[in-house]
Amino acid sequence: MLYIKELGLLFTALILSSCSFMAIAADSHETIHFKTGTNSGEYITTTTNYDVNNYIFYAKKGQHLNITLDTKSSKLWVILLDEKLKRIADLTPFSADLNDNGEYILPYSGKYSVHIGQYRAFARRGESSHYKLIITID
Repeated sequence: MLYIKELGLLFTALILSSCSFMAIAADSHETIHFKTGTNSGEYITTTTNYDVNNYIFYAKKGQHLNITLDTKSSKLWVILLDEKLKRIADLTPFSADLNDNGEYILPYSGKYSVHIGQYRAFARRGESSHYKLIITID
């Protein structure tokens, strides 16, 4: 009986610790609107700890997405995520998901989201990374 009570306390502690982790991460969401006559946008910001910066945009099937991350940091990951994608697309340089020109070909028309965050080891230490993101859709 005491064993079951200890397991209940352990389970409660795990739930509370995961909730505290979620409270630490302050995700940002920015909808991308390109200026009239342009096909790219530039965003300068910082990500700290477990924060994830999300950039939401709409595009058409077959368009080429090019992500340029201008930073001195090697701590950042960049992914393309959406419920329609069969898997997460890695948009970091030299990814197998990119074509020879460093572009990702968008598989459907609709809403997409680029997520940028720090690798766990750096986030856990409370580090931050400053970057300039350039998103181009052709």
